[in-house]
Amino acid sequence: MNFKIIQPPPQLAGYVRFFWFLEGSASIDNPFVHHAFAYSYPELTFCYKGQFNYLFGFEKGQTLSPGIYGQTHTFSKVTAKADFGIFACYLYPQAFMQLFGIPANELTNHYADMKMLCGNDGEVLEEKIMLALDNNERIKLIADFLESRLRNIKTEYSKMHSFINAISMTQPVTSVKALAENNFLSLRQFERRFKEFSGFNPKLFLRIMRFNSVLNKLSQNRSLAQIAYDCGYYDQSHFIHDFQKFSGYNPKDYFKPETIAATDRGTIEFKK
Repeated sequence: MNFKIIQPPPQLAGYVRFFWFLEGSASIDNPFVHHAFAYSYPELTFCYKGQFNYLFGFEKGQTLSPGIYGQTHTFSKVTAKADFGIFACYLYPQAFMQLFGIPANELTNHYADMKMLCGNDGEVLEEKIMLALDNNERIKLIADFLESRLRNIKTEYSKMHSFINAISMTQPVTSVKALAENNFLSLRQFERRFKEFSGFNPKLFLRIMRFNSVLNKLSQNRSLAQIAYDCGYYDQSHFIHDFQKFSGYNPKDYFKPETIAATDRGTIEFKK
């Protein structure tokens, strides 16, 4: 299996978290299975080889199509039963509003194809990605496409953009009221604007960010209680509740030596 994360060029660093690609072998008898957890980052995804089945929450499965998948507050499962290749780009939560001019909450728990988002330009990009010779070419195609959209950035959105970007990177534990006051907005105004840019209300956004930070704490040298405390949970029961809600699993099942972590998005071939 070939998995790689690539950092974006400097001009896109405030909008793109990273590019990634995954190539591997699978069969009906030995399928590839990825358990994806709740995530606050929208994702541009292109499957250029093979086919994936996408099961969102408890809904009926469907084929994973090229396009952008919005931030989500529930878990999903992606499977492949033949050799595959997939290329993707994670955007920061607030970047969708800036790059595509559509409130992020309209995409929460939803998918949109590139033609619907960008018209003919999106359709052409999708075709080029599928026909590209390698992933270096795909990175350049996506980077050039996103850079061209930077011309549409609205300066009046810059403050909220920078603010959400900052808390996405630092993940502080604070109150929503304090966040509103720091931005000189009423609580209602702040919550509405925050949801437009991140896709979630502030409390849910911070809960998901905290949960994602837990996934990077995989260690056999610390107890679940220690991990929960380090990530800002008040008690272990609160930690277990959020973990089950956002991953579909009990943390005792996840924090085992056989778990194969795939960044903070989920796990590969994770079995209870």
